[in-house]
Amino acid sequence: MNRRIYQIFFVIIIIALPVIAFASTSTNFEGAKEHGGPVNFDGTSANYEFKAEVGHPGVGVSTSTNYEFWHGTFWEDVTSTVNVVIQWAVPEMRVGATSTNDDAIFYLTVRTPQDADDVVMYQMPNLATTTVQGTYSTSIAITGLVAGGYDIGIKTHQHVTKVLQNIFLSDATTTILNFSQYDNSFPYGTVRLLAGDVSGATSTPAVLGDDVVNSVDLSIMINELDKDDLTGNDIRANLNQDPVINSVDLSLMLKNLDVEGDN
Repeated sequence: MNRRIYQIFFVIIIIALPVIAFASTSTNFEGAKEHGGPVNFDGTSANYEFKAEVGHPGVGVSTSTNYEFWHGTFWEDVTSTVNVVIQWAVPEMRVGATSTNDDAIFYLTVRTPQDADDVVMYQMPNLATTTVQGTYSTSIAITGLVAGGYDIGIKTHQHVTKVLQNIFLSDATTTILNFSQYDNSFPYGTVRLLAGDVSGATSTPAVLGDDVVNSVDLSIMINELDKDDLTGNDIRANLNQDPVINSVDLSLMLKNLDVEGDN
């Protein structure tokens, strides 16, 4: 009789084992459970991120302060660091000889290629300044991207965004960017950064203008008219960087009124 009881108890343990092994709760996610099946799924909570792909039930990584759980079938693209330099980024209608007054405060953005949804995948966290030749030869390290084709945009403190289309970024070599050519070819070209976006501040990329030349910029320009700018680059409304903000700067802004940055 005792042997029969032991056999029944053993069977119960075997049947219950999968439940014991695969059903669990935690103070970190109980009451806010999420799940995925053989469908596209991307869910997040304060405690974990969870991803599932078609045909792979429950594919993803669930994490909390107490655990990290990998489930399903995984594959990954290896992200890397790519490096770029700016060969030329030339503002329009600056005074003086070529490549003597073309400095600009700027940041770069990396976007999905050929206008595909215009998703910004990387943005420089800090501003930098080109030389008076309109170059930036210091290598800019862009992290977290897979080597491949992207659109690269430059935004400055006086100009709307200019985008180079479908530029291949390699993790093996430094990519040279020439915003004076539509196709990023080597020679010094005729493409210019369009002036007039002088709103916002010059402290971070987040507030460096709104990427359109509009009435906000025009109001700033009118308020700065007839002011001296002896160094040529202390006042943003001094679009041509001569010693004074005057009708020349105003005409340049009016020429580009309602112009928006490239997508």
